[in-house]
Amino acid sequence: MDEQRKEGFDFQPGLVKEAEAIEPDDKKYDFDLFEPSKGKSAQSGEKARSRKPAERTAPRKPVAVAPINEPKPRVNKELPTDVFGDEPKVSGVSLNDDFQIGGGFKAAELEEPAPAPERKERSTQSVPERNGGAVRSAQKARPTPPVSSDANRGGKGNNAKSRPHSEAEESNTSIADYIMKNKIKVLSTFVLAVIAIIAIAVMGSKMRIDIFGITNMAIITVPLLAAVLFIVIGVFIKQKHRVIYGILWTLIILIIASCFAGLLLSGVCDFFGISRIKTISDFTVPEGGNWGTEKISEELYNENIINHPMLFRLYSKIKGNDGSYQWGNYEFDSEMAYDSIMDELKRGNEAATIQVRIPEASSVDQIIAILEENNVCTRDQFIEAMNDGEYSYSWVHEIPVSKVRYRFEGYLYPDTYNFYAEPSVANAKRAIEKMLNGFNSHLPENWKELVAEVGKRIDKPDMTLNDAMAIGSILELEASGNPNEMKNVASVFYNRLTWSEPHFLGSTPTYYYADNRYNTNAGPMTVELEDGSEKTYPAGSEGIPPGPQCSLTGASILASLQPAETEYTYFVTDIDMNFYYNKSYTAHLNTIAQLRNSGKWA
Repeated sequence: MDEQRKEGFDFQPGLVKEAEAIEPDDKKYDFDLFEPSKGKSAQSGEKARSRKPAERTAPRKPVAVAPINEPKPRVNKELPTDVFGDEPKVSGVSLNDDFQIGGGFKAAELEEPAPAPERKERSTQSVPERNGGAVRSAQKARPTPPVSSDANRGGKGNNAKSRPHSEAEESNTSIADYIMKNKIKVLSTFVLAVIAIIAIAVMGSKMRIDIFGITNMAIITVPLLAAVLFIVIGVFIKQKHRVIYGILWTLIILIIASCFAGLLLSGVCDFFGISRIKTISDFTVPEGGNWGTEKISEELYNENIINHPMLFRLYSKIKGNDGSYQWGNYEFDSEMAYDSIMDELKRGNEAATIQVRIPEASSVDQIIAILEENNVCTRDQFIEAMNDGEYSYSWVHEIPVSKVRYRFEGYLYPDTYNFYAEPSVANAKRAIEKMLNGFNSHLPENWKELVAEVGKRIDKPDMTLNDAMAIGSILELEASGNPNEMKNVASVFYNRLTWSEPHFLGSTPTYYYADNRYNTNAGPMTVELEDGSEKTYPAGSEGIPPGPQCSLTGASILASLQPAETEYTYFVTDIDMNFYYNKSYTAHLNTIAQLRNSGKWA
């Protein structure tokens, strides 16, 4: 019997009680089928090449038999065997159909074995029969031997016991199994969650995010909160929506990686003093104030000098600078690295400071006189610092130095400052740096775009910030008494640059500047001086002056970059600084006559 083909059959010799031999029935079996081919010896073991088909009845059910010493019929006949399974090869007959070879035996009396689990029946096999020269197939249903559940799952053998898994058992081990199978994912989830919590905690402490001038904390905080929310959502949708879960995980990794890259970049910018927006701040460490590194770092943070006080304290401790900082008055700007700030603090600065006010519409000559009077610097020191000093503002390179009287005429912002009262070129440079920084802080962030729009309006594609500031200084001289009117006044001057008349701006204050290069009037002008004498000013030039002629305020800077949309080409003011606008010269003269008649002519 083919053990490989009879799966599930368990032969147990102990259950066999008796087997009765029977005589072969020549009518029932045709043993000539198993005769070896001619020319082949019985002992050769080679397979027969031709077989005579056997007529057979329905196969009998397989039985287990005990060994019997009685000789079997035709034992001298060797059966051809299969090269793989040692099965007899008979043409037209398959031993899978339980063909009984030999004399046969009567069914042995077996004890009834324990019932085996039910199993689906195998598909029937067709056995060819020969009847009167015609071959037909007879279908016979065969019972399938029972196979254990372990065999179905690829177990070790038929005798292995099955181990049923209930839903309760699976639920009890699902968490542990999931952790073991997804160690990397679980660990990464834990790590990212901890990182997000730490990042949010750091955000809550004293820190400013400054990435090349971008200082909006929401850029970091909002994405981090979204990442934490995605982690929570992912826990609930993992089993049901694996695609969405994968997308969420990708977003979480990208968000947290981007946020921490931003934090790292902000720290690097702060450490090296890299910033787009340049600022200068006065800083004082009081004598006897007992300020340690922690207090100094907090005050530097409050004065917008540094953005990461914790990083400053950590670096100070690593460098061994704690306890070596001196009292004094300092000036720090956003381009100073931690090392430069610490070196200044260790060196100390006992120089006294003085508060100085620079008025609106001041010229460079007037500013130098004020600084000399307050013992900040001499005139020569100021001129040297202004002409030779390096100042890192992009618009500085747009100033046509060869065409203007002073390099920074109009760019020294009017305000109240604290300067060192110790005349030197270095102090003059610090004073200039502070005033230039004041001007730069009042420029709109999109000033380049605004300059381009104004240039398009007046058909001047090469328009520069210096050109706009030249108009701005005229606005400062003409309308400083009423800043709300500066945009309308600016529209008058810009309209004159595109009208059909000669492009003279016609601003009377431009007559009085010491250098006639800024004069914007068409003809000469004679005025009476305070001592009763008269002075005649020559005619000026068309178009925009080579540069501004006085210090601009924030209102005049903005008005020159964003003028109003009007068609006015003339304006005049009264003694109360009220403005009157006209589109023609005749209407303008009529307005002046009315003001004179009413006693309001200025």
